[in-house]
Amino acid sequence: MVTQLISTFTWRSLFALQVPIGLFVLYCLQTNDGSEEIRKPIKIDRVGSVLTIIGLTTLILPIVKSGDWGFTSSKPLTLFSIALVLLTILIKRSLTLDNSPLQTQLFIHRNFSLACAMSLFAGIAFYAHWLAILLFMVEIWEFTLIEAGLLLTIMPASMSLFSVWFGKLADSRGYRPIVIPGLITYSLLFLIMWVNIDQDPQLLITIPALIGSGIGMASVWPTLTSIGANAIGDNSISSGTSIIHTIQRIGGALGIAIVLAVISGLSGSDTFFAHRSAILVMPIAGAMTLLLSCFLDAPQRDFR
Repeated sequence: MVTQLISTFTWRSLFALQVPIGLFVLYCLQTNDGSEEIRKPIKIDRVGSVLTIIGLTTLILPIVKSGDWGFTSSKPLTLFSIALVLLTILIKRSLTLDNSPLQTQLFIHRNFSLACAMSLFAGIAFYAHWLAILLFMVEIWEFTLIEAGLLLTIMPASMSLFSVWFGKLADSRGYRPIVIPGLITYSLLFLIMWVNIDQDPQLLITIPALIGSGIGMASVWPTLTSIGANAIGDNSISSGTSIIHTIQRIGGALGIAIVLAVISGLSGSDTFFAHRSAILVMPIAGAMTLLLSCFLDAPQRDFR
């Protein structure tokens, strides 16, 4: 659907699509609950929210614009410095505030901290593969957006096939027996794709990598929320899962930024080499997620 919109209209239609979706979600959130229970008002840390938004923006923007700015010119160095200062202030504030966006008190739980770190690298990998593979198919193999989009549906299709089954196995056998094989499959198949891919379409290499991507997403993406939720108290589950999902989206933004930075930075010499190099982001980020998963405790052994 997305590729059809872009192909028929422009990229702007993709942003316009968010409006009816958002309105539908807003409608679904409406409730007729007439409960008169008095609830304690929630105080939002507005300063922390502003620090988070500006800090992450100044961190990600120079990565995206590295092809034009480089990394050593004054503009990216200034933005990186601003990001470092703002995010440092955010962390220091979070250590003393209960309503901080970071909720640092939750990070005393080992599995929760690991789930957050894994979410960052998994977000980088899982968001990067959508953009990197799409651009490779369109720019190098000269697929149409519709052809590339249809081929990419293999990833969510295989994810939907395995995710429920993997979830049941994780409940009965723990996290590592599910997460580790899934990440090995994901990283290895994308590494094989990176090694063997050529300028001519090679679906016998690409399709297994896309299936492996779905297996990796099915074994890791839903499980990360469970890992974090089981590591913390019941009264903090909403905050904890929100942090994990936020970090996943931050990782996603970084993954997209890194892919764009690699392609724009290397395109001057060889377009094929630049797009092929972007594929390497997935096995590297997958391997980092795999390394972190090796330190997970079983749910009943989550020590502080």
